[in-house]
Amino acid sequence: MAKVVLLDLDGVLVRPAHGAWRRFLEWAAPCTPKKLTVEKVLEKLDPVWARYYEKIIRLELNRDNEAAFWYNLAKDSLRALESECSADDLLADWQYYMFIEPVPGARALVEWLKLRGYTVAVYANTVPSLREHLDRQGLGPFVDHAFPCNEVGYVKPDGRGYRKVAELLRVAPNEIIYFDDEKYNVRYARQVGYRAYLVQLGKPGPEIIHDLDQIYDIVE
Repeated sequence: MAKVVLLDLDGVLVRPAHGAWRRFLEWAAPCTPKKLTVEKVLEKLDPVWARYYEKIIRLELNRDNEAAFWYNLAKDSLRALESECSADDLLADWQYYMFIEPVPGARALVEWLKLRGYTVAVYANTVPSLREHLDRQGLGPFVDHAFPCNEVGYVKPDGRGYRKVAELLRVAPNEIIYFDDEKYNVRYARQVGYRAYLVQLGKPGPEIIHDLDQIYDIVE
């Protein structure tokens, strides 16, 4: 019998916030000489993000150095945009959580899971401040455990990470129902013993969770 519902973050519980990049451009315009479009901003920032994401998946981040991580990311992002805005102002006005928002129905789902008696947990390849980001999205009160990859010591889809999470939750792998939007994460979780499901919101297909409402039937 399942005791835990384990969820990924991006693509399952949260998504890019509607209109955030347009609002960011309005903020940056007075100190950015070149006029930019949202598409151009994303094109310029993509390699910057990729470089910093490598630090996350190499498990280089921890609570002590995360602030420096965000400052350097802000500084390099502004440099890529050829902007004269300051990194301090960017961090003061545009925290990470402002670029994301809960998927419709996510809060209702995790609240319902708690009411049903499940232990609710999140495991993600993300920054150490995962718990704070969940709180900012209004999801934190219904999440019992937040596992950023640096605390687990393994990056998904490493099967050792899934085993470690089960150990931390003090349950057997087959007592965990898991939802993730990456097929390799789902595949390796199943190999460990999780009841794992692929989430592709808005993309119906065979054996795919395309709407969070489907999760209710799975865990009922």
